[in-house]
Amino acid sequence: MGRGKNRRLRSCCGKVLHHIRKELLLVLIILGVLVGFIIGLSVNESVNDIKDPEKKATTIMLIGFPGELFMNMLKLLILPLIVASLITALATLDSKATGRIGRRTVLYYMGTMLIAVLLGIVLVISIRPGKRSKPEGTDKQLSRPYRGLDSLLDLLRSCFPVNLVEASFIQKRTKYKTVDPIVKTYNDTIRNGTHNYTVHKDEELAPGSTMVPAGLEIASRNMNVLGLVMFSIVFGIVLGRVGERGLPVKAFIESLNEIIMEMVSLVMWLSPIGICSLIAAKLAGMGDIGESFKLLGYLMGTAITGLLCHGLIILPLVYLIFTRKNPIVYVKNMSDAIFTAYGTDSSAATLPTTMRCVEQNNHVDKRISRFVLPLGATVNMDGTALYEGVCALWIAQLHGISLGAGQVITIILTSMAAAVGAAAIPSAGLVTMLIVLQSANLPTSDVALLWAVDWFMDRFRTVVNVLGDAIGAGIVGHLSRDELNEADQSDVEEGGGHGEEKHELIVPSEGRYVKKDPDQNQSPRMTSFKRSSEDPTK
Repeated sequence: MGRGKNRRLRSCCGKVLHHIRKELLLVLIILGVLVGFIIGLSVNESVNDIKDPEKKATTIMLIGFPGELFMNMLKLLILPLIVASLITALATLDSKATGRIGRRTVLYYMGTMLIAVLLGIVLVISIRPGKRSKPEGTDKQLSRPYRGLDSLLDLLRSCFPVNLVEASFIQKRTKYKTVDPIVKTYNDTIRNGTHNYTVHKDEELAPGSTMVPAGLEIASRNMNVLGLVMFSIVFGIVLGRVGERGLPVKAFIESLNEIIMEMVSLVMWLSPIGICSLIAAKLAGMGDIGESFKLLGYLMGTAITGLLCHGLIILPLVYLIFTRKNPIVYVKNMSDAIFTAYGTDSSAATLPTTMRCVEQNNHVDKRISRFVLPLGATVNMDGTALYEGVCALWIAQLHGISLGAGQVITIILTSMAAAVGAAAIPSAGLVTMLIVLQSANLPTSDVALLWAVDWFMDRFRTVVNVLGDAIGAGIVGHLSRDELNEADQSDVEEGGGHGEEKHELIVPSEGRYVKKDPDQNQSPRMTSFKRSSEDPTK
């Protein structure tokens, strides 16, 4: 009897240890997040007690230095990863399949982003967080004015950069100049019977302005991701069309992609330390954490409620409707990417981990994931769009401004456009918030208040953005099975694709899945297997 209990205990312990070894990186990332919070909160008071500003800044810098190195490593790999993965994915598909997959991807991204903004607006109208508190000190102007039209034009300019090398490290935007009004001065004589008075009068012939477009200026020293994505998409499609002449280039880019993914796998083992350092440094440098949360508590509660509803209810429900698969398993398999997104606060830095989870854990075809995910990390910002809509209405309520239907529609559209234009880097959405507010004629001074808690809110936004990308890859992959099988069949008929990577054809047959091996020269070998063994989300 005792031996049986010991065997069961050893078996149970063995299973637990096996699971921990299998998910070791995830466990370490979670520990890194928790330890980062503990360290940051523990040293916050001590750091704020340092009177010397140089010593205080140096202390915070040293706490965050390992995280800075980790982020630098990830950012170093983002450019080759985006370019190589997009080109590799599109070069293996014909133009018809690429068009269909692209349309599905864009429709999914725009649809979920619209749902996110509408959800945020409904919550703000229902909860009315702006009526419950009146923060003080709202007279600080955060940034210069920025016209909505110019933001749209700059977004389009970013898609077509003049210099591809420059696009790797510079983003540009419209520059404004000030033009003084044109005034004509003349003398006018006034007679009152006994005296004559000469009066100088000014007549304004043309009004002045501080927002006259005057070319472009450097907006930031960050990558122009939209331009690189557009170039990679066109390059990949054309590379697939040129056939055998492009095989050497295609083989080189495929090898580059595999090398980058291996490098990413190595870097990710440093993520627990890096994430711990980033969170600890952010918390250590905060002024009064409790006061900041108290001041904007209703806004944060409304926004977090919307983000949780969108990420845990709406997106899984959309996945269930389109794929008829279990969304809980799919989301669970994205745990590494979710915690990495929370720690790094950047969907671009999380992209390598997102790819690994989608391809290895959820078994989405690489041709889909390496097209959908880099594009999503650039343009799909559900969390950012929702948060910008919430904040715009919060500011309107804060000042007692009643918004008409036209202004609400403007907020919806500009929130989506601004979210697309927001770089996939920390706190980029807060900068584009100015565009949304100015387009609806709302005060921009209150945006400065949001900096106090943006480090916290941006992490939730990033998690929702990354989860939306991953679920989009799963949905598009499911809906694109026919196109992928047609591409595989074409490779088989051409003799195995001239040495390219071969994909097994998954064909439904009498309630089973049948796997065809394209490597066989004779009639394809047929092997049946159960659904559950290949698809973890069924």
